[in-house]
Amino acid sequence: MFSTRKLRSFVFGFLAFTVAASSVAAQVELKKEKPSPAKIEGQPFIVGESVVREQWAHTLKLVNVPMNVTLINPGQCIRVGIVATGDNRDSYLERTKLSFHVKYAGQSQDHPPAPIATYKQIKPEGGDFVTAALGAAGIQNPMLTMASLGVSADNWCAPVDAADGIATVEAEVETPSGHQNLKRTTVLIESYETGSRKSFKNIAELSSLLQVYYRQPNPARLLPAMQTAIAHQTANPQSDFIEITAAFLSAALKTDPVAAQEFLTRIANQPPLTRGLGLTILRSSGYDISDVVKTLGSGDQEEIQSMPPLPDPYDLTPNGTLFHRLDFMWSTFGATGEYRPVETIVSTLSWGADYDDFDKMRKSGAHITELTPSIYRGLAYMAAGWSLGSFQRNDPLAADYIEYMLASPEIPESVKTELKGLSTNPVFKQNGKK
Repeated sequence: MFSTRKLRSFVFGFLAFTVAASSVAAQVELKKEKPSPAKIEGQPFIVGESVVREQWAHTLKLVNVPMNVTLINPGQCIRVGIVATGDNRDSYLERTKLSFHVKYAGQSQDHPPAPIATYKQIKPEGGDFVTAALGAAGIQNPMLTMASLGVSADNWCAPVDAADGIATVEAEVETPSGHQNLKRTTVLIESYETGSRKSFKNIAELSSLLQVYYRQPNPARLLPAMQTAIAHQTANPQSDFIEITAAFLSAALKTDPVAAQEFLTRIANQPPLTRGLGLTILRSSGYDISDVVKTLGSGDQEEIQSMPPLPDPYDLTPNGTLFHRLDFMWSTFGATGEYRPVETIVSTLSWGADYDDFDKMRKSGAHITELTPSIYRGLAYMAAGWSLGSFQRNDPLAADYIEYMLASPEIPESVKTELKGLSTNPVFKQNGKK
């Protein structure tokens, strides 16, 4: 079975080599691998629709492996991926046709043989860390990739009225070497009724989900997420967690109309506080909430209509809300995996001169009587640099986006210089975190 786990296995032995690399760099000799014919691995790889539609459009040829999807909700779509290994595997994929069949709830949907829509070379899990560690020792990573992942042109979407069940995926390929049946795989279908009953154990569990939700979106749990966030905010009035969660929910629902309709239906029967916030989130995401609002009493209607929309995460006006908006953009990324929030945060690295002016002022002992737009930009530059460095180390997709931007002609050279220094610029460590 060629899965995320198998892609991970390569790293462990390689890390042992990395530990001693700095002292034996001049003595390292890497043995050449024996020729290995290209082949398609026997296990299909289930890929979320957004990987092809959004994420891979803003990455280089070599990427971190996406999540192998195992659970979806009604209305969500998947594609079937095939993994090729061996020599000339990319050319092999290009000459391979993929067909697949999905069986669910007594029905079968066939997708005839067709060339793959796109493919990427895949890094082993931890490959970015290995490459960076070897690079620090002056050694080029000799094994950047072991496999390539091709994805079907067709997708399969769970019916919008799907009940709990299991979808079975059977795939076949016509390769230059002949016909091959792949192993059967399954995807769990979870209804909104079931998913909405799954509460979060604590705020830590919810926080973890907010950061990586895009890898395997589970919109049936968005209502429990909001309920948990409201309970936390009620117990901790000074926290800004509810604002971050609202930005997350708005982004997640905006990209999924089916989930938004389900959320609207369920939110209508919630207590006033939960209902009011939920309706505000939906309205801020561009959805019509009038059918629910008109069923409420006049006082509730007036209160909801008077609620301001959620802040625009992409508003970079240099004022006291700028730092919250950086958090909102990271929440949007966590919800959707979209490129835009990371690109926008990266754009604030052009404010390095503002930070230099602020730093000079601070070191001179000058008394700062007000926070000017330049000071806000300088402080945001520092915060953005730290957060980008953290995500580059800990989030594979963010790391891929940063590599893409470093190669993109649309990114100014001055900003690329800042990106190259995320791990070394002392300014990005001044908040006491590394």
